[in-house]
Amino acid sequence: MKRPCPACMGRGTIPQTPCSACDGTGTVRQSRKIQVAVPKGVENGSKVRLSGQGERGTLGGKPGDLLITFKVKPHRFFRRDGLNLEVTVPINIAQASLGSKIRVRTADGKKVVLRIPPGTQTGTRFRVRGQGVERGGRVGDMFVEVKIEVPDGLTPEGKRLMEALATDAQLKY
Repeated sequence: MKRPCPACMGRGTIPQTPCSACDGTGTVRQSRKIQVAVPKGVENGSKVRLSGQGERGTLGGKPGDLLITFKVKPHRFFRRDGLNLEVTVPINIAQASLGSKIRVRTADGKKVVLRIPPGTQTGTRFRVRGQGVERGGRVGDMFVEVKIEVPDGLTPEGKRLMEALATDAQLKY
């Protein structure tokens, strides 16, 4: 296995008095800021190569390329599946039973109105076309999954009405 000499770092000569800035290595660390245009719809693990922005080569050689790997943070509301976005929205038992219209926020901050039909079950998914991630001229969809939330603190009157509903709909309780 070939590797550079650790004493001269492949230069062939060892300096008598090492430089105080680089300690004889021939390189110094410095920080610099680079602006990078993040492509639309970038995915976790995607890479961008910036030619000539890397470290200098040995003995004054030309600089190499800088590789940037993107790590996309998870969103608190949306989940991503390729170009599609997924979101879970809570609805109450009255909205699920009787039907309703709900507003759902899209990734670009707009709101779309989604019609919930009567008798909707928890876990039902609705597709909103064209509201997903855009990349390379293609746009995904947004899938809205409804989750029915049941009230936990009923008043005595509310409990009586719920029991009447269960009896009317022939539900066991």
